[in-house]
Formats: sequence, C-alpha cells, structure tokens
Amino acid sequence: MIKCVFWLCTLYRIVFAGENRFLVHEEPKSWISETDYRTMLKESFPIARCCNVFINGTFHEVEQSLNDFLRAYSYPYIILQSSYDCQGYLLISSTEENLLWALSKVPSTISTTEILIIYDSDLLANSRLFNGSIYNNANVNLVTVSGIWSLSENFLQPRNFEEIERYTDLRFKNGLSNFKGRELQIASYYNPPMMYLKRTVKKTVNGIQAEIYLTDNDSERDGIELRMFMLIAERLNFTWSIRSPPGEYKYGRLTDNNTWEGGMISQLLAKEVDLAFGGIWLKADHNMLTNLTGPWGLLEIRFLVPRPKPFTSFLALTKPFTPLVWTSVILTLLWQTCYMTIRARVKPQESTKRFRRFSYTCMELVGRLIGVWMPRRISGVKIQLQFWQIAGLVLVTAYCSSLAATLTGTEYEERIDTVKQFVEAGLTWGKEGPMPTFNEYVNLNDKYSAILPQRFKSEKNYQERHLRILEGKYGIVGRVVGGVFFPENDVEGPDFHNYRLMMNPTGGYYLCFAMQPWLVDKVNMMMLRAIETGFKSFYLKDVIHRRASSSLREVLVEHDKNNGTTIPLALTPLTSGFVMLTVGLTVASVVFLFELFSKNKPEKSSDLMYPKNRDSDVATCEGKKDFRQALKELNITKLIKPGNTKHRRNQCSRIQ
Repeated sequence: MIKCVFWLCTLYRIVFAGENRFLVHEEPKSWISETDYRTMLKESFPIARCCNVFINGTFHEVEQSLNDFLRAYSYPYIILQSSYDCQGYLLISSTEENLLWALSKVPSTISTTEILIIYDSDLLANSRLFNGSIYNNANVNLVTVSGIWSLSENFLQPRNFEEIERYTDLRFKNGLSNFKGRELQIASYYNPPMMYLKRTVKKTVNGIQAEIYLTDNDSERDGIELRMFMLIAERLNFTWSIRSPPGEYKYGRLTDNNTWEGGMISQLLAKEVDLAFGGIWLKADHNMLTNLTGPWGLLEIRFLVPRPKPFTSFLALTKPFTPLVWTSVILTLLWQTCYMTIRARVKPQESTKRFRRFSYTCMELVGRLIGVWMPRRISGVKIQLQFWQIAGLVLVTAYCSSLAATLTGTEYEERIDTVKQFVEAGLTWGKEGPMPTFNEYVNLNDKYSAILPQRFKSEKNYQERHLRILEGKYGIVGRVVGGVFFPENDVEGPDFHNYRLMMNPTGGYYLCFAMQPWLVDKVNMMMLRAIETGFKSFYLKDVIHRRASSSLREVLVEHDKNNGTTIPLALTPLTSGFVMLTVGLTVASVVFLFELFSKNKPEKSSDLMYPKNRDSDVATCEGKKDFRQALKELNITKLIKPGNTKHRRNQCSRIQ
C-alpha cells in the first residue's frame, strides 16, 4: 500500500511539476573558449600585472564570466573597484549603457592604460562603443558575440576600430611603432650643446602663430638631444616641425596659484606641441604636469671663478716654519737667555762675566744658534751650549732646505672651490633674461648658498657681462655636460682666460624629454635602445668634440700647480732679510756717528775730577799738605763727589 502511494506521488510530480524540477543542469558554456580567453587576456594586458574588473548582468551571467576570468587570469585583481596602481581594466556587460558608465571611471588619458571590453551580445554598427575619441590615449580591445575589434594606435588620428579574425591578432601598441609619416609639433630652443638651431621664421600652425626653426642648414642641425630626436623620428617614421617657446621662460614657471605659465611645459599642457626637448630637468613639478621619459644624462650646475693669482709675501722668509715653531724657538731663546744671565750674576766666573747683561747674552745665544758666533771656552755651561748649537744646526738645516723649496716655486692665492669660499671672496653672478628660480640653482637651506641670491645681478647684454668679468669679482654660471662646461649665456673666448671651474657643483639634474601621454612608451623605448646600443654616448662625445672650443676645455685645467720647474728669486721674497740688514746697518751707523761726535767735543769739568795719568795727579797735589785746600784753590770742590775725597787724599799722600 505504501509503495503504491509513493509511486503515485512521483508520477504526479513528473506530470505537473515540469522537467526543470528533476533534470540536472549542465554548467553553462561561454561563447569564448578557455584557450581563447587566455589568449585574449594575454594580448590585451601585456604590461599590467593586476586588473580592475567590472561585471554587470544576471547572477548566472556574472558567475559564468567570473569563473572564466579566474581560470584564465593568474595575477591579482579587484572586482567592482579601481586602483591607479593597476593599469589593466576588464569590462564585462551585456548592455551598452553599463559599459559607457564604467568607461567614464577609467583613467583613459594615461597612455599605458589597457582596456579589454567583453560585450556579451551582438553589437550594432552605430554603437557608441565604436567612437574612438572616448578612449583618449588608452589601448583598447573590444570582443563581442558578433566579432573582435582592436582600436588603432593612439598616435594616429582619428582613432578607429579595426576588425580582426582571430584572438591572436589582438595587439597592444607598445614599444616601437610606425607613425606612418604623421607630422609632430616639437618645442625646443637654442641651447648648446643640446640644440644649435637659431634661425626662425613665423608661421601659423593649427591657428597658432609660432616661430618655426629653419632646418635646411645641416651644420646648424646639430646638438646632442637634437640628433637623438632625429634618430627617434627616423625609427618611428614621423615628420616634425620645431618651434621656439614663447616668452622669457623657456620651460615656464610655476605661479603662486599653482598654475604653470609660459614655456614649453605650457605648450604641452595646451597640446600645441607633441614633444619638447632642450635640457629639460627631471623635476617633481615638471613630472607633475607633463609626461617625462627616463633620464638619458646628467647635468651639473657650476660656476667659473677667477683663477688664483701668484703672489710673493713680505714675510716669505718665515714660510718654512709654522707660527707654532717660531713661537717655540723664541720662547726657548728667552728662557735660555734668562737662565744664562741669572747664572752669571749668582755664580760669577771670569769666563761668564759677559753674560751678566741680558742683551749681550741674547745676541750671543742667537749667534750660536744660527752658527755665526765663534765659540769660546766657557766653564760651567759648556755642555749646555754644545746641545744648544746642535739644536741650532738641526733648525738651520731644516729651515734652509724648506726655504729653498718654498721660494723657488710660485705661490698662489687659495682656490675658490666651495660656496663658502665663493661668498667670502665677495664674488657676484648673473645671467640674461628673467630672474631665475634660485632654489633650482643652489640649496637655499645652506647658510652660505642662501647668500647667493643677494649676489645676483641681472644682465642686459654681453657687453655688461664682459665689463663685470674684467673687474675680476664675477662668477660665470653654467652647466657641465659630458665633462665640459657650457655657460648659460654667451661668453667670448678671451673672457675665459683668467677663469677656472669651481670644484663643487651647486646643483644637479637628470635630463629627459617631455611629451604627450600617447608618446611616452614609444619614445621611452627608443630612448632606452639608444642608450643600450651606445648611440647616446656617441652623440654626446661627437657633439662635444666638435662644438666645445679650446676655451671651454681650458677652464678645466689648473694653472696653479707646481710643475717641477724653479724660478729665479726676485727682490720681494727676500725683502724681510734686506730690511733686517738695513736696520742693522742703520743702527751701527748711528752708533758710529755718535762716537765720532763724542770724541770731537772739548774736555768737560768731569775730566778734571778724574786725571788721566799720574803726572797730572802729581801736579795737582805737589806742595799741598791738604788735598781739600788744593781743591778749594782750584774752585772745583763742588764737583767732587764725597765718596771720592778720601780716595784723592790717599792718592796725594802716596804721590807726596
């Protein structure tokens, strides 16, 4: 009975419930095979290693599409969100409106953005998804039930979708490409050694009047970056027209309200030009506003400073010893003089009586020290003076050898190699054109570098700069490229004669090209290949070898080095010696004249007080019993000193 009821219920469910209640569904199959899915993802995302996924549809459609993606994609992904770190974007939907909304969230202005659109339905020929302008610079592949399309390269205008037959034909526009002769607008300016074009003509391009450089002269079509650019143009197959940036600022400047004004950067922002070069620095503000290639070289900002001048010092004879050595010698001499003087007075001997006088002792010790005093036999201090003379022998030998090496070589002023020395030397600097951005030239956080903006003086022309160079208190600012200095403004060859390159740079930047986003990967790839193959090094050396004058190379040579040759001594280094000789002769002459003057004077009354011989004493005292009485008769009693009266009396008594 129970079995009958069970089978009746089962039959009822089969008849009235429908087949969907009992049949097992197979997993729905996609119209894209797993192999094609993998090929599609591989060709559409060759660079991106993560993917932003947008899926829209019913539950079964979303589940099916997600499973296909997970089986084929092996990198990280984000669903229904976006991250700028991920350059790949996968958009899946069966409605055109949802896809257009998702495209509005994609940063398609970035040329490295990779977009794959899967339209899960038939696509009409007039669909808005075929409008190439909505994708800007992104690389796009479009896959639908009705066909496969790939958007043309972003460097071709207008961009169109091209239908392809197989998934393997999907292409990503990366690396070198064929621009098919498209003309690009380029911005640059006369900037040795980067670009040497100078002649311009006014033309109107795309409704904008510009100064276009004439490039018919092959000798002017020269420069490191210009030749690299011509190599890129030849390889990528595009034509070009170079124009000069308007205004005083060649690169432009960042205003107070964080907007860029003038120069090549503004031309790129306004899309007047496609590419710019001319010593563009790889800086944060440049990179913030435009697209830059990788660096191809290094530039240093340096100054030319006056060369050290030769000089001869009045005190050149003191050069062999340092002030500390001279101080030690003088103190030792004074100590030895005091010792000898005190010893002679405390313990007098016949041989040391002359040392009682300080001046005499000092002169004799100096003479013994330098070896010009003939030694005498002196008891008591013989060993001491012997060591004194040995020390003098060592000092004189060292002094003479060092003096010969010092005076026979030219002495120069101290070199200027740091910003501190630049400031202390009182040098000024300047350049033509507008006021520069000083924090690009020097580090304003340094206390000495912060003084350089105060030393800046604007220049109107070469003549004004030439006069400042002649004054000698002027630094020439410029750039060192490839080991050779190039001034910011024109400087004639003779003006470099008395200048040398300051050792320490004040700033340094990498050099690069700036361009529109869709050119970055193509030009950057070509730039890397030019560096790897050695073309960059060849152009750098070739242009500098041909264009750098001997004057620019001469500033790298130091002229104040000792070349091993000796020079004849002039009067100036020996002036102090001749001054000492003149002083000594003058003092001796004065003493000699004083002695002559004293000898020719008549005898004074003092001579009567002290008779010179015994006969005079006899004549004075003869017939006189009392010496005082005799003196009274001679009227010289007032001139006789009391201490001498007894002596004279005794003398007269002996005479009598």
